[in-house]
Amino acid sequence: MKNRPIHENLDTSFVNLSALLRYLQRRQFVGRIRVELSGYEAEIVLLEGNKMKVHEHDRIAGRIGEGAEALQRLLIRAREPGGTINVYQTTPEAPPNEPLAEKVIPAIVEAKQTPSVLPKALPNGNSNGHQASPATVVAEEIPPPKSNAPLPDFPFELTNEVEARARRTQHVSPHDWQTLLNLIGELLGTIDETLAVANLNFSAALAKVRAEIAVDYPFLNPASGIFEYARGKVTMREQTGAKLFVASINEALRRLLEKLGASPKFAQIYRAVSQKILALIEQRKPLYEKFFITPHLERILGV
Repeated sequence: MKNRPIHENLDTSFVNLSALLRYLQRRQFVGRIRVELSGYEAEIVLLEGNKMKVHEHDRIAGRIGEGAEALQRLLIRAREPGGTINVYQTTPEAPPNEPLAEKVIPAIVEAKQTPSVLPKALPNGNSNGHQASPATVVAEEIPPPKSNAPLPDFPFELTNEVEARARRTQHVSPHDWQTLLNLIGELLGTIDETLAVANLNFSAALAKVRAEIAVDYPFLNPASGIFEYARGKVTMREQTGAKLFVASINEALRRLLEKLGASPKFAQIYRAVSQKILALIEQRKPLYEKFFITPHLERILGV
């Protein structure tokens, strides 16, 4: 038996690991998924009969884990940007020309779709492993696969309690956390003020996109009362991991700015918002880079 690379160096910024797992289970895929993040690595071994084994190594926390709790921690950690995912198919040594498994990129490249949404058609042009545009993904509702594995069926609920345990070692110092909140407040406030010139309600628009991504980022759910924004100030009733928090804000802004940029009548205000954000990136460059804010904002703006 050998492990053949199917996709390598996929960025966690664009890949929903939960959706990938559900898709592979549905296809009866046998192989390995390896995830690497800063100070953290994990491997999911997919066996015949939809069974799986999960191993993780958190070098920062000094923890080696396996099983269902390791899987839950992994799915949460894999939402952070900047990590890599590698997919390997376990195949016999012969025949040498056996075709690879179906490409899985369309199932997982999204602008994080909910765990219950999977593709029904594969777009062309992904055989080389490049990420597809979210607009090319055609989705349908698919029920969770039946599995004999001791691990829970997908989708299973990731409660705030589970997330708190998984992120416990990722918290920054109180000073850095407040600095991060101030930076995000300034960023959101700048956009708010710019949109106000065009009589656009930023707070309402932000609340709408927060609700859209609440499955992936429960702390942003307007109904939770954890995150609050008002007039350039952000407050959080609970502290999360810094990278996860930044990823959630960037995803909310990506959706908001895409909707704004899609309307020709708001083209001028979109350009003004983009210029203000780029000015902030330059002005706060050391802090933005410290908290991994810059790369994703620039990607959103097409820089």
